[in-house]
Amino acid sequence: MGVMSIREFNKNASAAFAKVQAGETLDITKNGEVIAEIRPKRKNRMDDPKFRAAYERMVERMERGIPGLSGPATYEERTGR
Repeated sequence: MGVMSIREFNKNASAAFAKVQAGETLDITKNGEVIAEIRPKRKNRMDDPKFRAAYERMVERMERGIPGLSGPATYEERTGR
């Protein structure tokens, strides 16, 4: 993780973004206090075809419910109380 003052960031924004693009996280400070964090954007897992297919299968199974029950499980059935 790097640290950069807001003054330095204003002068060298392209250098700061190059560091972020390379995977580094930057804390931006003003008067010694961190006021912002710039980090690489996380990838969206739903864009991965394998993850998306597994997610859709899971949702489909959940919508079908528990075998042998006509509807959603009651609180007592879920907790055993």
